[in-house]
Order: sequence, then structure tokens, then C-alpha cells
Amino acid sequence: MFDRLLKRLFCRLLVGLFLGLLVWLFYGLSMTAEPIIRLQGAARSNDRAVSLWAVLLIAVAGFALAEANDLATVVGASLVVLAPTRLRFRVGLLALALSTYWLGPATLLLATPAALVAAGRGLPAISAALALAGIGLTAQHFQSVPSLADLPIHLGSLVALAIPSLAVGVAAGRWLGIRGTLSLMAGTAFLLGGFTMAAGVWFGASTITDQTVRLLLACVPAAWAGWNANGRDNAAADWSALAGAAVGMVVALLLAANPISMVVFDESHGKWETIRASFGPDDFGRGVNYTYSLLSGHAERVAGKVAAFDDEAAPLPERDALFVIKMPTQPLSKAFVERLTEWVRAGGRLLVVADHTDLYDSTQNLTPLLARFGYEVTASAVYNPIGGPNVPTTAPGMALLGRIDAHGHQQSWQTGTSFGALPANALRLMTFGMGFEEPGDYSRPNRFGPFLPRIALRYGDHSAVAGSAFGKGAVAVLLDSTPWSNFSMFKAPYTHMLRGVLHALAHPLALAVAGWGGMAMFGLALLWLWRSHRVLSIASGLAIGLSLGAAAQIGWASFAQPVEGRDFGLRVAAGSTAKFEFLKQLVAPGERNYSRIVSAMAKYDLMPAASAPGAEIPRLTDARRWLLIDPDDRQLPSPSDVLAHLQRGGDLTVLFAPEAVIRPPVRAWLNGLLLMPQRATGLAMVEDARPGGLMGRRGAAILRDVRTTVAPLPQSLLKDREADALLQSFTVRPTTFPRISGLLNISFSAEQFSDDAVGEVWDGVRPGVLGRHRERQLAAALLGNELPPPAPEEAVRPDANPKLAAHLRGYLMLENGKKVLEGEFDDNESGPLRLAEAPLAYLADLRNRAAAFVASCPEPGTPCRDRLIGPDMTEWVVSWAAARDGHLAAVELVHERRFSGAGSTWNVVFGE
Repeated sequence: MFDRLLKRLFCRLLVGLFLGLLVWLFYGLSMTAEPIIRLQGAARSNDRAVSLWAVLLIAVAGFALAEANDLATVVGASLVVLAPTRLRFRVGLLALALSTYWLGPATLLLATPAALVAAGRGLPAISAALALAGIGLTAQHFQSVPSLADLPIHLGSLVALAIPSLAVGVAAGRWLGIRGTLSLMAGTAFLLGGFTMAAGVWFGASTITDQTVRLLLACVPAAWAGWNANGRDNAAADWSALAGAAVGMVVALLLAANPISMVVFDESHGKWETIRASFGPDDFGRGVNYTYSLLSGHAERVAGKVAAFDDEAAPLPERDALFVIKMPTQPLSKAFVERLTEWVRAGGRLLVVADHTDLYDSTQNLTPLLARFGYEVTASAVYNPIGGPNVPTTAPGMALLGRIDAHGHQQSWQTGTSFGALPANALRLMTFGMGFEEPGDYSRPNRFGPFLPRIALRYGDHSAVAGSAFGKGAVAVLLDSTPWSNFSMFKAPYTHMLRGVLHALAHPLALAVAGWGGMAMFGLALLWLWRSHRVLSIASGLAIGLSLGAAAQIGWASFAQPVEGRDFGLRVAAGSTAKFEFLKQLVAPGERNYSRIVSAMAKYDLMPAASAPGAEIPRLTDARRWLLIDPDDRQLPSPSDVLAHLQRGGDLTVLFAPEAVIRPPVRAWLNGLLLMPQRATGLAMVEDARPGGLMGRRGAAILRDVRTTVAPLPQSLLKDREADALLQSFTVRPTTFPRISGLLNISFSAEQFSDDAVGEVWDGVRPGVLGRHRERQLAAALLGNELPPPAPEEAVRPDANPKLAAHLRGYLMLENGKKVLEGEFDDNESGPLRLAEAPLAYLADLRNRAAAFVASCPEPGTPCRDRLIGPDMTEWVVSWAAARDGHLAAVELVHERRFSGAGSTWNVVFGE
């Protein structure tokens, strides 16, 4: 992780230096024959170049705070370094600029006023601090604007481009003068108006999403205004504002909290994402994956207590509780809405979880409740500039503005929606990043929309979680239900998000101060346009300190570290080539996805927590139990650290891809542990996966299977514990009984644990036997239990018994519900057991094997626990029916599309 951050910092620094050089050249040429800077005591020259620099700095900083534009952050930091000031001041400004590359645009809240003061612009320094802090705390409101039917571009996409002009007008309107202010207004209207007129004719969505284009559109009017400025401001810095800010910050950090000691989940308005579903080794499919049972357990570990609310008429909990309403599929009564509103007003905390496109009418059902608190959720979906799910990364410095996701890691979203309105005191806690908002289209499957970027859609940094104070209590609204589902809770940022939301709602007073503080700072900035005064300076500093201090108290949740045993029991780190996607459509052929196997480990109470692939360099001391999946070379812990970890009783499991054994760093790592790679050869069966599915097959083929296994050398500190072709398990010497050493599990068959092998998270309620078996195998290795047998015990290949099935003469074969074959058997069906060449012989053999199989399946009318494996290695679920006299009357075999490579669901029925 540290290496990635260093590379990111270095790249940003190079870009910043390049852009800074261009600005410096323009800066020098614009001065003609005059010196660049004329120093006269504390005052500085007020020529065009200095005015242009000051206005550009304020505009770029405002734009960087308004939306997630990395280029604006780089340019803003570069302009800070170019401040016309003495060398001793440049050292401090250089430090601020470098911290901006690392901490993100929030650092410009400090760097911009500091640079203006150093350049002798004392008056606009205070106004700029007020305007920038106000923009940082209220930028979410600029996106919640409706569309105008006559505009080819959504109005919400344009509003953010006017924010730099707003920042300049508020911060520098007094010294810009009438000429500069008029230039600012006219330039903004002309440029955005012309851009709108050309939309759809000269450019499309790729232009409006380009960071460079957006930065130019946002800042060119400000630059024109700075060039035409005719006012002067050589005022010295007013340090009383800084003193007021320090006092306000201290007071804000002392604001009292109201801890949450209980989380209550509403179960009275539908069972979507219920907390009552089980999630154990025998639970599979969408019905158990798409629930909040794991969230309930995590909330209990964090808050202390969890309960369900089953009836609207039941008493609401005590006011130290958090009440969670999640995607209600049934309407909320007016009386319940009224009771809940008064409960929050009296000090309760409410969390509302919404989802995209008004699925199951959940948005309609939430509207009456959200309207009481000033929120409105749209029936839409949010996606990134190229039509995929949003994966933003929020810089650490944004914690100063109340962001609870400012941990510097990727935050994956799946099915987010957007806000149509926010209360005036709402604070943006998390965002989806830059993306489009698209209305739902239920004629389309899955995500209910084409997900095509279009200029008619609203584009911007959409809020994902917003919070606000209400009376003595607080409300937060989350706009994506997916992150807390059972199949996704293994991603570490999602459990972090729950802790962050609980932290924010535990500080209703801080939410109130930060929420209203943004509005107050705009009001104070407008007063500076009228006159300046020492009292106003102190009040301005106090407002900035109070607002940012209160927001920082909330944003501090970004840096809370997970606790082993509470937040996770298994740390998971994957290489950059591995995937943790929930939708198979997002995984290209040839890529390996591991969402199913990792999420399944929660069934065994392992509580997995995975970082983004390639993002984490594991430190074994951070957790007792680690799982590394297809790790990059730099993610391999040193052999000495591995041995020390095992000696402390820690466990480490590494799943390598088969081809990893030829990488020199991997071989060096094995050599450091004195483990010797060796070939394991044997026979394997592979099914015929030719196009045409089951009807086009010629039968399973026998292959020579060659795999890599490892064994310790005699002088190694590692000792064999247990092994099969997939996993080898070792302990560290000296050996004791009972075992006190940790376990090292190594496999060079990572692909056998991928979604392509075991099934995806949406696997049906009747998963393939291989998927079930792989889950048990990995869980046993991680827990240190005895490994299951190499082959699934549920897979049965019975011999054919024609006598038991002779009376079942009728057959019916369906593919995806469509009839393929139907008829009756002759007395003697012969031929190769291949469906494509001799379908009746194949079906007769399948019938004879099924009749023998049901002898071990005594319950008629229900699917057998075991699975029948045919001679072509096709897997079948078997059900049977008995006649009144007890003899076999009918047999049904089902092969679901997820079982193997047949690619279709097949039903075969045999009867009398």
C-alpha cells in the first residue's frame, strides 16, 4: 500500500511541476518588461499577473473542493508554490503544496489563505477561507438541482462548473472591482451558455467527463476576471482571524457525543435484506446471500446489542439506539412516520438504507418518511463515466470536511441511487465519485438500465451517504443497499462504512455545527464584501474553526483501525490480477474472480475482511489468520516473518496460480522457507465442453493432470501436517502435542477456488457438488481442521440396473424449459453413450443409473441429498415419485446451468 501511495505521489508531483512550469512561463511573459515581483515592505505589487494568480488559485481550489477532480488538486498545489513572496515563505508553501498531493484538496483550505497572506492579499485571504470552507461543506447541494427540459445538458452537470466563479465572486469581489466582477459574471454565462449550445453537436459525454475540459470551463471565466481586475488590496494579514479559528477548532473538538449502544433493524415493512436469514455451510443462493444477517452480527459486535422491530405498533427503542429502515417493500403508515419523527427529534438516531431505481417500490415507500427530514431520493441509478460501478478513492485530508471514507482506499459501489433534495444542514459523509445519474428502466434486466453515459444525464460527484442533525437526534441516508449484503460484507471498506456511520450519528451536535456552519460561512463572506472589521475577522475565524473542527470530529472515523475478533477474523489480501466482483459480467474471460469462495468463509464464522486486489502489503503482525490469493511478488511476506508468525501461533494460507511457480520471486520465497516444488501427476477427467451443450457432447475425456506441490527439505523448520493435490499444510518445529504452532497452507491451484470453478455468489439453492466441496476444503485448511476427502462424498456414480427401471418406458427431455426429446423406449436400446450420436441409448443408460441411485435416496418427492454423476461426468439432481404400492413410478433429473460447462438447465423425466 505504501509503495502505491509513493508512486501516486510521485506521478502527481511530476504533473504538478510540469503544469507549474507552464503557468510560471505565462506568468513571466505577462509582466512584459516589469519585474515579476516588486517588494515594498509587507505590500506586494497589484499588477495583472498577481491578480491573475490570486484569482486562479481561489477558483481552482474551489473547483477541487466541489468535485473529485485530481487535476484541479494538482494545479491548485502548483499555484500555491508560485505565490509571489519571499523565499522564506516559499519553504512553508512548498510543504503545504506537497501535503496537498498526499492529503488531497482539503489541504487547499489552509494552503490557499496562507499563499494569499504571503503574497500580501490579507483581505481576500479571510474571504477565501470562508468561501472555500463553505463550498467544501455545502458542495452536495449544488448537485441536487433538477433538469431543464430545453437544455441538452443536465443543469446539474453545469452547476459545478460555476462554483469557481462563485468562490471568486465571494472571496475577491471587493478588490476585483466592478469591472472584474462584471467580467466574471459575463464570462461564466457566455462560456457555459456556448458550451450548452454546442452540446450534442460538437461533443458528447466523453467531453463533459474529461477532467481537463471541466477544469478549463470552470476556471477560464475566473482567469478573465482576474486579468481585468482594477481594484487594489495591499492589506496585511489579520491574525485575529487565525486566533478565532484556533479557539473554534478547540471548542468543536470538545462537542459532546451521544454514544449508540443498540442497533434496531426494522423488519415490519418487508423482508428484503432481512437480518433473520441463516448463513451457514448448508446455505446457498441469492435468497441467503442477499440478506443482512452478517451485518446484524457485525452491528452487535460494534454497538453491543441488536434487536428486530417486527410491528409498527411496538414501542420504539430508547434514544441511545440506532433505528435502521432498509428498503421497505410495504408502505409506512402516517402514524408510524409521525412517531419515528418525534423519536428522532427527541434524541434518537435514524439510518435509512435506499436502493436504485425504486426497486419493489422501496423509494415510494420511503418518500413520506424522508420528506419529514428534508431528504428526497430519486428512482435512478448512478454509474461511473464509462457505465460501470463506481469505485472512488477519497484522500485522507477530506476527513476535515466530515468524510467518513477518507481512508485512501477504494470504495466499491454497485447499485447506488441519488438525492433529489437534501436538508439545508446536510453533510456529505461519502460519495460515489464522479458519475452519471440514470432513470430506471424496468424493461431491461438486472440493473434496470442501459448504463450508457449521455450528456442529458446529471453528471457530478454524487453523494452516497448524507447525514444531518434533527432536533436532538440525527439522520443518515445510505443510497446503496448492496455493500452490507452477506455476499459483499467480506470487503473491508464495507465494515468500515458501518463503523463510520455509527460514529457520525453518535455526534449529532457536531453534525449540527458542521451542517449549519457551511451556510454561516457564506453569510460571513458576503459581509466582507460590504466592509472589514476586527470583530468580523474574529467571528469569521471562529466560524471556520467551529465548522471544520466539528466536521473533523466526524471525519476522524476514517482513520479508525479494524479490531481483530470484532471486525474480522480472517484478513484477505489478493494480487492485482485477482478480482472481487459480484457481477459475472464485470469479469472478462481469462480473469479469475474469488468473490464466492471468500464470502463463503463467513459461513464458518471466519469473518473475512479483504482489501482491494493489489492494494495491501500484508503485515503478518496485524492479524492472526491470513489468506493471500494469487499474491503479487511484493505481497509475499519474508520467510523470516512467516516463521515468526507461525511460532506466535498465527496462520497463513497462500493460494498461488499454477503459473506462479515459474516466477523467480516465488521460487526465492519457497527457497527461503526450504520448501521444494515438485510435480504431482495423475489422471483427471475433463468434460466435453464443445459448442452445443449437452446435445453436442461426445463424452468426458481422460487427461494427464500435472500440478505443483511443495514439500519441506530435511533441514527446513517446517514439518508436513496434511496434504492433498490442492493444499499442503505445514507446522513449524519444534512440534508439540497438542499443537501450538500456527499453520502454513500452500496451494498452486488457486484457479480451482475461483468463481469459474465453484460458482458465483448468485449460485442457486442447489449448488454444484464441487462448489460445496471447495468451500469445505478451504474452511478446513483455514481453521486447522482435518481436510475433507479429495473427492466430494455427495457425488455418486452408480452402476446401471436395467431391471429396476424396465417399467419406466416414457421419457421427456427439456432444455431451459423447451422440449427437446419425448417418446418411449424400445425393448433394446444400444449404441454409444453419447447424447449427440445415440440419444435413446444415452437416456436409457441414464434411466437405469437413476433407478439404482434412488435406492440410497429413501424420501420420495424431494431432491436427493447426493448427486448422480453420469458416465460423461454430468451432474444431476435426482427426485423420484412412488406409486401407491411403493414401487418406483417416476424419476426426474435436473442439471442446472451452474453445475458444469453444459451452459443450460436440463430436465429429464422418466415414467411409466
